[in-house]
Amino acid sequence: MERRTLPGSDYHDLAVYELEREQVFYRSWFIAGRADQAAEPGAWFTVDVVGESILVMRGNDGELRAFYNVCRHRGAVLRDEDSGQERGALACVYHAWCYSFDGELVATPRVGKDEIDRSKHGLRTVHLDVWQGIVFVNLGSEPEPLLSWLDRTAPDLLAFDRYEIDTLVTYDVTEFLVQANWKVVIENYLECLHCPTVHPELVEVIPAYKKGWVYEEGRDDGGVTATSRNYGPAGPTIALLPSVTEEDATSIYGSLIYPNGFLDIGGSGMVLSQLLPQGPTRTRIRSIYLFSKAAVEAPDFDPREIVEFSNLVTSQDNDVCERVQRGTASRSFEDGGVYPEKDVYVWDFNEMYRAQRAGGPAAWPEERFDHSER
Repeated sequence: MERRTLPGSDYHDLAVYELEREQVFYRSWFIAGRADQAAEPGAWFTVDVVGESILVMRGNDGELRAFYNVCRHRGAVLRDEDSGQERGALACVYHAWCYSFDGELVATPRVGKDEIDRSKHGLRTVHLDVWQGIVFVNLGSEPEPLLSWLDRTAPDLLAFDRYEIDTLVTYDVTEFLVQANWKVVIENYLECLHCPTVHPELVEVIPAYKKGWVYEEGRDDGGVTATSRNYGPAGPTIALLPSVTEEDATSIYGSLIYPNGFLDIGGSGMVLSQLLPQGPTRTRIRSIYLFSKAAVEAPDFDPREIVEFSNLVTSQDNDVCERVQRGTASRSFEDGGVYPEKDVYVWDFNEMYRAQRAGGPAAWPEERFDHSER
């Protein structure tokens, strides 16, 4: 059976994007950031969930909570900035209504105490959970547990618990704005037929990529042997990640975190990529570089080579994603394209996406490495 891509309109049609907002993004666990972005009580950060601004704040009890970033009085946006720190309470800049760090309405200046029932007008909450220091939010009314979601939509991901990701330190964050639909960015990540052409430096690092595979033939764990100075013990003098085995130290692992991220792991560090769709034809990408605390505290710690190499690869990917985005708008691509065998992960992503967009559950196909019947 010939496997077809999504039709061209799925990458640029505003009506499709509006459907995705409701059926995909507002029904999914969405990567909001890392817990260390709000480390102290009163610290907060905001995240745009496809048009809904969400504020994540740490309470006096040490717990993280998520709220719609909207005052309950007249609907003013509470905070425009990416992050901040409050002292005592969160005050709206419009009429100075004040909220506690757990979202309760605690003060309404120049409004009589009996005019409104403050207990009924706290900030609207959003479901929040954390896996390995990565903060997820869900705008649905009754979402399934986060671990269940991750197990169904990213079956490799939970195996990376062994790296103790929550103990890692954020060294740097690089942002990109790519003029391409979020699905184009994910589809590019899930295949490597483009690697020999687009990433000459990367295929020297990872030999399997020269053949167009995203994993090394003969392995079913997603790992590939790395030979470059940029990864593992042959690289700069950077402490390995926690619990890294000898095989892990020279392997590269990656996982899609549906619907808005990737996690790429090398022996000494990892990159969490957060995708923030800005409309049907534009995606903001945040690349978060993580290393062990021991590595960061070492006097000779210098990961610039790793960061620069990763940014190079991302920039190369962004260039071709923008080329694809332009092409999908052509009338000649309205009925889509075709997937050969090595595009199997892209096909799997499309199948999961189609099912969820149609109102069903999102689930990665169970027989991941056996597609002979498709």
